[in-house]
Amino acid sequence: MDQEKLLTSLAEKTKMEQESDLGDLEQFLTFTIEKEFFGIRLLLVHEILKPVLITRIPNVEDYILGVINLRGEIIPIVDLKKRFHNTDSDISPISRIVVVMLDEKRIGILVDEVKQVVKIQKDFISYTTDDLSLNYSKMVESVSRYEDHLVLNLDLEQIVNFVSITK
Repeated sequence: MDQEKLLTSLAEKTKMEQESDLGDLEQFLTFTIEKEFFGIRLLLVHEILKPVLITRIPNVEDYILGVINLRGEIIPIVDLKKRFHNTDSDISPISRIVVVMLDEKRIGILVDEVKQVVKIQKDFISYTTDDLSLNYSKMVESVSRYEDHLVLNLDLEQIVNFVSITK
């Protein structure tokens, strides 16, 4: 009987510790572009698609690949490789379109490869400043470390803003 109480209290304690740990974690979907690791907050990811037919649109910025029809909704597709590195993406069998949703706007982001969902403690996330001299610094909200990689976590508001400006 005492063992049962002990096991029950240990189980409750472990459960409480796990729940309190979850409050200190952020979840990101990680992916690569030109072998660099990027992340997007998991709560903003709507779905992940295999590349489909993208309809080109004339007179838009060159990093807007075009639009797709996703169950009746027209979604712009952004080529971050073109935006960040000024080179066109090669669509391969492992390429994916990550559809994100922010303020009821959906956009698709073409990525080289989706890696995994990672949980990162908030203590290991460093928010960026304007001191970054990278050509995409305004679109990176934070940098975190996962295993042996630095992950550049994208600021989706900035991405949606630069897509909206071009429309």
